[in-house]
Amino acid sequence: MSAPPRIASPKMLQEPHEEEEDVRQTHMPSSWPSEVDEDPLLGHLIGSFELTRRLGRGGMGTVYLGQHVDIGSRVAIKVLHERLASYPNILRRFQTEARAVNLIGHENIVSIIDIHSAPPRPYLIMEYLDGQPLSSLLSRGPIPPELAVALLTQVCDALSATHARGIVHRDLKPENIFLLERRQGPPFVKVLDFGIAKLLDDERGSDTGEGVIIGSADYMAPEQSLGDALDGRADLYAIGVIAYQLLTGRLPFEERSLTAQLLAHQTQPPPPPRALRPELPPALAAAILRSLAKAPAERFPDAATMRDALLGSLGPRCASGTHAVAAPGALPGRPPHCPELTLRVKPGPDAPVQRLPCSDLTRGGMFLRTEGPLPPLFSHIQVQLELHTGEHLTCICEVVRHVSPSEARAWSMAPGFGVQFQEPSTDWTAAVCHLLRGQPLCTLLPPSDPVAEAEVERALAPYTSRDSMEHYTCLALPENTSFEAVRLRAHRAAHALERLRARPLSQTLRTRVDSVRERLRQAGETLGTPGRRAAYDAERGNYQGVALCLAAGLSPSRLEELRLDFLAHHPHVEEPVRTHLATARALEAADQLSEARTAYERALTLDPLWLELHREYLLLCRRLEQDPSED
Repeated sequence: MSAPPRIASPKMLQEPHEEEEDVRQTHMPSSWPSEVDEDPLLGHLIGSFELTRRLGRGGMGTVYLGQHVDIGSRVAIKVLHERLASYPNILRRFQTEARAVNLIGHENIVSIIDIHSAPPRPYLIMEYLDGQPLSSLLSRGPIPPELAVALLTQVCDALSATHARGIVHRDLKPENIFLLERRQGPPFVKVLDFGIAKLLDDERGSDTGEGVIIGSADYMAPEQSLGDALDGRADLYAIGVIAYQLLTGRLPFEERSLTAQLLAHQTQPPPPPRALRPELPPALAAAILRSLAKAPAERFPDAATMRDALLGSLGPRCASGTHAVAAPGALPGRPPHCPELTLRVKPGPDAPVQRLPCSDLTRGGMFLRTEGPLPPLFSHIQVQLELHTGEHLTCICEVVRHVSPSEARAWSMAPGFGVQFQEPSTDWTAAVCHLLRGQPLCTLLPPSDPVAEAEVERALAPYTSRDSMEHYTCLALPENTSFEAVRLRAHRAAHALERLRARPLSQTLRTRVDSVRERLRQAGETLGTPGRRAAYDAERGNYQGVALCLAAGLSPSRLEELRLDFLAHHPHVEEPVRTHLATARALEAADQLSEARTAYERALTLDPLWLELHREYLLLCRRLEQDPSED
């Protein structure tokens, strides 16, 4: 008799005094009520921030809304419970959250601005998010596939950056995914709470001790509850659970006890999503089931692959973002006079070549109709597209969906199997895009077509004409641009270049696209992070940019560190700065406020990181606002 499955006991899921952090109210809109019981920290200062309201309370700490006493900017401050500040392993976990987030530095991950880890009150200063957690959507029932994919692909983007840094989140759940509303398009996603993140290259050992597993049972991968080694595929399992819940309105396993829940994740197959919601796109249901595979090796290999599968599962999109629906067996976007597409398919090394008709073609995959045996799920097959020149384009595809004859009769469609393209060549991608535009393959131009090359050249021109070392001009933004505008511009530019790169390009042009993408990435990361942006703006004399960093929550201690480093490299600025400051103070005392402002600005241009100088300048500007006649 085989041994029973190993499961984690309830005791293994939590350490004493280290309950799982409740982040459901970590960031709350200002209209939500705070708790009414008295809090001795409310009204106190932490650094330059006054704790004005309690946003949430969890097992490890309390999160407050902090307001800068001089500038008025808002941040979220997580204060570790005083009773836990003497536990070295808990302090280490508290530091791990800041270290993990700082290593990643991605726009879809909440920014941690500063950390103070010394007792009696260790704290983290984070960006304040005004929105709602993803869990708030679950009370409304299943959401449209288009919205689910738009949100989940952003989570995949965050995880791609996370895993690239050797970090596994280990506690993804709807409460840890925050939604910020935008004027247009789907909400912007922020991933929160890296408090139990595991750095894969950390050789100091576990923070929790042998046999202790931390996470949320509803979203926990089988290997995590078994105490086995983890990698990024454990996070992809959690995304699969979240996707299942968003699209069907329920969890894949709804057991009453913790033990039964963990055992279900380890041993039971989830109900097919289309059995609960038949209108779901088959490729989307297949992607969810693949992410919920029990063995990590059977899931997506990485978050980027899962992101592409989710995007490809919806088929071609129109400009408005709606799904292009085609009749069963039809090729979407193909005009009636275009002949049916037939491909050469080789299911295995020793299998004979078959000629199978194709339907439901998308940028990411296709459905191949057949009455014969179906290749195994997740197996790789070779598919060839015949060109009018007699040549063949080849793509390796992964089988992601089966439709048996009985299912086909029930669903009024042809039997067959769906495949997803695996690393398609530029020639293959160009041919697919050509077909999706309704044009026959006989009109397909070669990849080196000068018209296509010229279009990409024109798209790159605004970037290549800018100074490659200047981040503001690379992004075409003024020096006083807000952090949100910087991140949005960098995000949109990166996606535009991704679309360019998907076109059939020469290697030279592809290299230039990659070079521009890297410059945009560096510009976005530098100008989108308060500490890095302050150091960059100081070298440029951009005191307005430094002021924005302070408003975004850059702490006085971190600013002073940056200033000391700046002065060490620019010792000659101290004397003229003090001269300009003395002049500014004298002019202000004489009520020559406009001239005083000019003197302050000269001093700030030379020493943009001096906090006291910023404070005096801000007070003077307020006086001028109150008495415009002095300007």
